[in-house]
Formats: sequence, structure tokens, C-alpha cells
Amino acid sequence: MPVNTADINGNPYIGVFCRILGDVLICPPESPDDLLEVLEGSLGVRTVKAFIGNTNLHGALITGNSKGAVIPYFFDPQDVARVMEKSGQPPEEEYNIFTSHDPLTAWGNNLLLSDRVAMYNPDLEKRSVKRISSELDIEMVPGTIAGVRTVGSIAVLNSKGIIVHPKASQDDLDRIREIFSLKPEISTVNFGSPYLGSSMVVNDSGAVIGNRSSGVEINRIEDGLDLIE
Repeated sequence: MPVNTADINGNPYIGVFCRILGDVLICPPESPDDLLEVLEGSLGVRTVKAFIGNTNLHGALITGNSKGAVIPYFFDPQDVARVMEKSGQPPEEEYNIFTSHDPLTAWGNNLLLSDRVAMYNPDLEKRSVKRISSELDIEMVPGTIAGVRTVGSIAVLNSKGIIVHPKASQDDLDRIREIFSLKPEISTVNFGSPYLGSSMVVNDSGAVIGNRSSGVEINRIEDGLDLIE
């Protein structure tokens, strides 16, 4: 089944703690082995448990795509690379892990990122926007969804679809379609939460979402991300 449900020791907001970088999924050290089995089976990635920068909030603080990853200034890029190497699948030489010194450090929340384009929190510093665009070779577009600036926390995407905050306006949906060239769908997760990005880990192979999610929510996410077998 391409969509599975899980939690981390009772916490269904798995997107706060787990982050896919390339073909590696970084998880907190306290992640149970059965969770790793679900993640690997659903997403086709290799998992590794780690603290980075003395925190386990990898999903909230880090984001990336197939080209590279942006991390907060209190992380060391070499530490992130070493963690990825522990998975047995080290990052390729051209995989670009870099720090940003922007005061807004929760990159998983402040960027909604694909391999081609990113929507970003309009409060980011101009130098940060320019650096990310250059380092990841992507277009950067400022935006909000349903009036929320932390767009990465309330939307999630793969190359086939995008799911967004349930209160996204029609103008929001039209702009998202224009930016990402994907048809946006609205949903909640974890039985009514709008924090989609904080509640799941997704790629083109599948999704693992918070285990409080209802059957209706699971079906919407499967449809919206084109994950139905």
C-alpha cells in the first residue's frame, strides 16, 4: 500500500521529525524499528537515525530535493553528509548541502520545494532567497497559502501532485497550479489538522502520514499525490 500511517512514540506529526534528502530519510534516534520498516517499505528509501545539531526536529529544520539541502546556521553541512553516509547510501558529490544564516531557521516550514521551483515564506531575507535559488538552481516565488506564511508546514508535494491547507482560496489554488504546474487538492490530516507538511513524509513512491488520519483523509492524499495503485 503506497500510503501508510504511523507515529513516533505516540506523536503523529512525523513530518516535524523526519526528512527525505535525496534517497535517504533521516529520523530521530528514538524512532522505533517498526517505523523505519514502514518508511522504507512505503517510500523506497534508506533510513538512518541521528541527532543533528543536538536536535531531532529534522523535518522542521531541514528541507531539500534531489539536488541538495538547505540547513540552519547552527548545523554543520559535514555532519549532515556523515549522517547520510551512515545509511549506506552516501550523497553523490554534486549533492549540495549548505547553510543559511537567515534568522528564520525552520527551513522545512518556510519552503515548499520541488526540483524546479520553491514557494517561500515572504519574511525570508533577500540574500537567503538569492542563495537558495543559486545553490539549488531553482526559481524562488514568495507566497502564502490560506494566509499562512510557513507554507512548508501546511502543504506537501511530489512530482505528481500537491495537497494544501483546507482553507486555501481559489486564488491560492490558481497560483499554486501556476507555480508548480501541478493540480492542487485540499485536505486535512490527523483527523482535521491543516498541518499537512508537519504530519507526513512523501515522495513519488508513497506516503507515510500521521496515524490519527481518517479514511477520508487517506483517500484524499492518495488521490492528490497520485499514489493509488
